[in-house]
Amino acid sequence: MTDSRAGEVRSDAPVGTYLVSFVVMGIALASFGPALSHLRDHLHTNDGGIAFVLAGQSIGYIGGSFVAGRGLDRGRGHVWWSISLVVATASLAVGGSMPTLASMTAVFAVMGAACGVSDVCGNTLVMWSRPDGAGSLLNALHLSFAIGALAAPLLVNRSLHYTGALWGVSIPMALLTAYVVWSLLGHRVPVRTRLDTVARSDATGARTLHVLVICLFFFAYVALEMGFAGWIHTYTEQIHYGGAATATGIITTFWVGFALGRAVSIWVAGRVSPGWMVAVPVCVCVASSTLLVVFRDAGPMLWVVTFVFALSVAPQYASMMAFAESHLALSGGNTAAIVGASGLGGLVLPWAIGQLFDAVGPKALPFTTLAMSMVTAVIAALAGRMLVEAHRPPVTSMNVPVA
Repeated sequence: MTDSRAGEVRSDAPVGTYLVSFVVMGIALASFGPALSHLRDHLHTNDGGIAFVLAGQSIGYIGGSFVAGRGLDRGRGHVWWSISLVVATASLAVGGSMPTLASMTAVFAVMGAACGVSDVCGNTLVMWSRPDGAGSLLNALHLSFAIGALAAPLLVNRSLHYTGALWGVSIPMALLTAYVVWSLLGHRVPVRTRLDTVARSDATGARTLHVLVICLFFFAYVALEMGFAGWIHTYTEQIHYGGAATATGIITTFWVGFALGRAVSIWVAGRVSPGWMVAVPVCVCVASSTLLVVFRDAGPMLWVVTFVFALSVAPQYASMMAFAESHLALSGGNTAAIVGASGLGGLVLPWAIGQLFDAVGPKALPFTTLAMSMVTAVIAALAGRMLVEAHRPPVTSMNVPVA
């Protein structure tokens, strides 16, 4: 916003507001899982039927992420972000009360699209607000999302208890959204300033290929994360390790380790380069996945492996985003492609693992997790090499070595 339209507008990026907005997004996207049984019974459908709602949300998220980039590159990031949070809050408020499967799917698809826009806005504007390096802030942003996701089950439980419906979750979301919108519209939007890095990466050629490889990494990474998180509870049940409480304890261990990993990475990112912040967790992820295969029978090792895997997978999203930004100076359109690829990975692999569970049983999870960990590591190594090459100045008559 300009001074003439908003009076005295602060020019500094509202970093705290960015973090709060990701708490809102975490609540919105994580509320569906705890409410699944309620929504299924409300529609009088089965698991296959209610899965269409989840698929609709994921497809909407992918679509929204691709749309968001254009608005960001035109300098309308705070406006788009504000609208997306209002739409997400309103969609959750009415979505759980829709009378038919088709109408509920449509509303949750709209909510998914709004969250996709919000995700692109957050990651892009945080990077633009810290042109000298946004690693720590990106990790804080994704920790905020994890906090919202951790709060979602409790909010859903209390909403169903007091109101018998899902709309109660939108009340705290609405309060947070009101603050976020007020703050966003009172600040100037960060702009992309590191155009010299853009020119340098363009001069090396194949910038589109660079972004494509980064998108492949995020597709594989999110597929790995969501595949494990989505099926470890069922895996624990089907290998007959304890009862329902044990399975709940395992998935809780994952999310606690995930949140802790993102919290620790905020401190580490200020002291370690983004490249190492990707390389070390990727290697630990492969090691823990190997242990999951070796110790795939029921036993205490499952708790340890789950926790270590969560710690290692947690920093990778923000760290690779920071690494890519440091070498390419990502545009809004680039970030939109990355977030869209992430959403596609989160849609494809959890579905595929479900099919494998039906075909070969719970042993599908350890081997699939190991395979995807290795694929992610290979793509990370390839992306790292390409981005380092992209950052080097092209050889010209002014900088060619003297023979």
